[in-house]
Amino acid sequence: MFKITAISSKGILFQIPIYKLLEKYNNVSEVEHKTYDATYLRRFEITELPRYLVLSIKRFTENRFFVEKNPTIVNFPVSFDMAEYIDPVVSDKYSSTEYNLLANICHDGKATDGTYSVHLNLTSAGLWFDVQDLHVTKLQPQMITLSESYIQIYERGDVSTYKQQENKME
Repeated sequence: MFKITAISSKGILFQIPIYKLLEKYNNVSEVEHKTYDATYLRRFEITELPRYLVLSIKRFTENRFFVEKNPTIVNFPVSFDMAEYIDPVVSDKYSSTEYNLLANICHDGKATDGTYSVHLNLTSAGLWFDVQDLHVTKLQPQMITLSESYIQIYERGDVSTYKQQENKME
């Protein structure tokens, strides 16, 4: 979904806000798309808000000789509003355009021998956990945004599973 560049010649690790990556889908910004015989300008638009929003950050590039990992830190909030990335007509269909982070999948290490971990949000208790293989540890919410995110899973605010469980109990 996203392709980002990471390290300057001075060895400085770059950071980019997720909002900058989402600008691609505002139906205004034009993205250059090259094929073997032509170059096109494209615009992307979000026409519906899914129950779950899955963002995949392109961390790995491969050529004939090796695989590289892009270590750019993507700054992201635990919840954000998609209203500015969609047409007002589309946002009127939904009672909420806010998304809450449910899971953050991370890759640590080199491209060829790294490890994956998952930050999971237990929404009913308001707790975050770091899961790596069979090891589960509690995690401070502030630590989630410091990781090299690979895949993020957000849930739309008006369809929260926790809210549905609360309504059934009443």
